[in-house]
Amino acid sequence: MTALHVVHLIEALGPGGAERLLYTNLKHFDPSRVRSTVFTVYSRANHWREPILELGVPVISLDCNGTRSLPNAIKKFSSWLRTNRPDVVHSHLWAANVVARVSGRLAGVPVVSSVHNPDHEDAAWSDGANVSLTKRRIAKGIDRWTARVGNERLIAVSEYVRQSANRHLKVSLNEIDLLYNPIDTEALTGAPHRVRSDLLQELGLPQDAIILLNVARLSPQKGLIHALRALPKIIGKYPLAHLVSVGATTDPAWHEQLKNEAKQSGVIDHFHILGTRRDVTDFLHACDVFVFPSLYEGLGIALIEAMAAGCACVATTAGPIPEFVEDGRDGILVPPADPEAMATAVCELLASPELRMKLGNNARQTALKRFQPRAAADRLTQIYEKVARRRPSIETA
Repeated sequence: MTALHVVHLIEALGPGGAERLLYTNLKHFDPSRVRSTVFTVYSRANHWREPILELGVPVISLDCNGTRSLPNAIKKFSSWLRTNRPDVVHSHLWAANVVARVSGRLAGVPVVSSVHNPDHEDAAWSDGANVSLTKRRIAKGIDRWTARVGNERLIAVSEYVRQSANRHLKVSLNEIDLLYNPIDTEALTGAPHRVRSDLLQELGLPQDAIILLNVARLSPQKGLIHALRALPKIIGKYPLAHLVSVGATTDPAWHEQLKNEAKQSGVIDHFHILGTRRDVTDFLHACDVFVFPSLYEGLGIALIEAMAAGCACVATTAGPIPEFVEDGRDGILVPPADPEAMATAVCELLASPELRMKLGNNARQTALKRFQPRAAADRLTQIYEKVARRRPSIETA
């Protein structure tokens, strides 16, 4: 049987969870069943471009510079689809989903879209991001319309997201597949490239420092400010505690707000924003506690990776997190936006190496059992094969 040609369209190839998921899937597809081409809507972020090229997968950009250029992207992408006739388009994130759905409809190529976030929930609309309600309503309307007229299947990354997409996009649950994001288990369970002492030396911290690690982009959604507000209480009991942030710093105003808050609360010397790193796994192996204070999530892949690395985790009960973290067994769960509860949970873990080891071991077992990449790639391939057998009923020459 000839391998399906699947075109993967994503907004960009920055260091986020959707981009990491794309790379993990590409790495684990069976080449006898799936041949891939990657397109990006924007060319501004390329963290994963070289690793994808090293897999032998072509990467092409539609070179958009904003939402105003999406109509031109649709024109270019639909033309490419007509010429090359792939079997399926798989899109990720809002702009890519819109471009893929309209282009696929025009070219007669079936489209599946992954929904990574509960974009239209109240929590997402009130997260402090600088986006007006009018723009959010327009985005929701476009998302809903294109999902209904230009999409064969939706793929939700959690049951929480599946239910949210059903409510807000008005797509039947029968047309939304649940497929948890896999993790790159090989990378997470291997030996670290750099040991803890080297990382501490690089950061200029003493060898007996206590590392509280958060891996996420700097944005209001990720709730880092609430972990920062928990830090004074933690330092009161554990003066060697340091909160370390690893992730993209694409929001300068939010970055500045976090630094100002750290100065005002007197913990600036205990707060470290490192930005994007390629040695995240080394930090996971080196940290004492992993903190995940998100206000809302579609899944929380950084948390799952921390679990797979055996970290003792404190996370919020936001959205889908209780789907895979059992409080007191795989980690400790606290309410979102509750610095007092976050501080109490972190201090409980720091007081007991035995508890940290127990929760870390349980977390590793849960993550490695539920988020295997080959099983996810096989399930995704089955979805492609099912969709490819059905072509859109209306094709435009």
